Amino acid sequence: MSIRAHPIGSGSDGSGRRKGSTARVLASGLAVGALLLSVAPTTVSAQDLPEVPRNKTFIFSPWGFLPQLSTPDNWNIYIPDPNENKQREMGLKGIYEALFYTNLNTGELIPWQAESYSYNDDFTEITLKLRDGVKWCDGQPLTADDVKYTLEMLRDNAPDLLYSTIYKEWLKEVDVIDPLTAKIVLNKPGPRWFRDNLALGHENHQVILPKHIWENQDPKTWANTPVSEGGPCGTGPYKIVLSTADQMIADKRDSWWGTDTGFKSAMPAPDRLILIPVASDDAMAQLQIGNQIDTGNPLQPGTFAGAQAQNPNLRSWAAQGPIWGAADGCGYNFMFNNQKAPWNDVNIRLAINYAIDRQQISDLGYEGANHPEVVPFSSYITSQWGVPTVMNPDTAPGPLQAVIDKYDRGTPSADKVAEYMGKAGYAKNGDGKWEKDGQVLKVPISVPSFFQSVSPSVSQNLQDAGFDATVDVAASNEWLAPLTNGTFDTLILVHCGSLSEPYDTLQDLHSKYSAKPGEPLAASIVARGGTRYENPDLDAILDKMEAMQADKDPNSEYMKLAAAATDIYLRDVPELMLTEELHVVTYNTTYWTGYPDASNPYIAPYPCWEAINLMMYNLQPTGAA
Repeated sequence: MSIRAHPIGSGSDGSGRRKGSTARVLASGLAVGALLLSVAPTTVSAQDLPEVPRNKTFIFSPWGFLPQLSTPDNWNIYIPDPNENKQREMGLKGIYEALFYTNLNTGELIPWQAESYSYNDDFTEITLKLRDGVKWCDGQPLTADDVKYTLEMLRDNAPDLLYSTIYKEWLKEVDVIDPLTAKIVLNKPGPRWFRDNLALGHENHQVILPKHIWENQDPKTWANTPVSEGGPCGTGPYKIVLSTADQMIADKRDSWWGTDTGFKSAMPAPDRLILIPVASDDAMAQLQIGNQIDTGNPLQPGTFAGAQAQNPNLRSWAAQGPIWGAADGCGYNFMFNNQKAPWNDVNIRLAINYAIDRQQISDLGYEGANHPEVVPFSSYITSQWGVPTVMNPDTAPGPLQAVIDKYDRGTPSADKVAEYMGKAGYAKNGDGKWEKDGQVLKVPISVPSFFQSVSPSVSQNLQDAGFDATVDVAASNEWLAPLTNGTFDTLILVHCGSLSEPYDTLQDLHSKYSAKPGEPLAASIVARGGTRYENPDLDAILDKMEAMQADKDPNSEYMKLAAAATDIYLRDVPELMLTEELHVVTYNTTYWTGYPDASNPYIAPYPCWEAINLMMYNLQPTGAA
């Protein structure tokens, strides 16, 4: 069977990441799969795309459920789009390449467009060495001029472009030393700055643009439209040949610098890449069951189990459940608005903490497919930093674990709920509800629809403990404005970022990421969480950590500061971590093998992270027709 255009068959439910109905999956699993390749190809453009066999075509979805792909005619990857990031969904799989990638499972740095980077003694300058022979799609060489153009362009267009505020804060200038050497000069010491923005291989990291194509354009408005305007032009082995609301198609180029220079022995195996929107968890499962998609948005644990029963070729990170998925650097959290009464009372926050049963959230909300946590540290760092978890139980405990043990925030306790509510001046009324001065304490919980699996257990826990808790499931981005403006009370969301060291997420509690009451948070600050927590003692610790290299030695100054910051975090509980977020990224092995998994963890498995580019070179066809 050959594929030209790939008609959309994504279903109609756009409700987001919700717990799928296994019964519906099993009942209708083959319907969409049969539809996708039986319908005649759509007329895609005047361009006549060649046919490509299914076993040479790699098909995937965006990260997140979408009924259609957004702004298909705009391929400017630095213009904000609330619905879609084209680099995140399509570009990073072989259009735009990165300077470096990182295997987050091991911390291994993987040079790509560049060979090395090094800091000066005070961490204010970075010398970047580019790889000789890297070329853009039009044959022009990648040089230090491209690095200078891209990074300074982002700096000079803050806050209008994605990530531009990072460069406004940090980047002084880029000096071109020679065609293959750039010196990046920072405004202040940043020992982790280059890694975190240009070498981590995670999502939301920056790639270099070709100066000779972009320099005469307005980066805030230019669409960089594919095909008709010759873009986007990256250094990767694929080129965009179609971009519509229904699908994006990239075909392998005739030549690529990686094989021309001997950097790689061969191009990736797929001849064609196809991105299609999928609108729901059920629809994704149906496509997987029918072998009409290879990977993309993860399945909910129960949906995955039902789909795998129908199609034994489906795999995830782990070979066995119930914890199928890999860490994504995030954890589900219960956020308080720390500037708003009564949530500005630490006793209220502590009482709510001890009312919550984190294991129950995992068992009932996610069928045991994740595990409880009380600090915002993901499994990528816990084993390295002496914090044993379910994912790495053999880790020897260190100073951070000693702080965690000191507070024991993860054990539910009715006695401690009563103790802290008493300190806050509350007592239970005749209805068993917490009351003060004749007013029952109400706990309004907002939760985005894609995290609503967390909320039933949380609300029931609070109600059982005497709190008048209610849940408001926010459709679309309705939760975002109250978070930005500081009008929310409590919110279930995720706290992300702990990929390399404790500072990664502890820094989000710095008061510079707060705002005065009544003032909105900047978009870049909202991404830090929006708890509006402020503590000058914590600020001082974080400022010291920012200027020094991470050090895992239990006796190091960095570790002492990390333990002190964690102590304040657990003492004040500005948010409550609930469970680690472990997504069941699903891979279909009918047509392709070589996916990353726990037995071969050459990268983290997330299709929306920059390092997934390495997967393209590991994929091998199974021979299935």
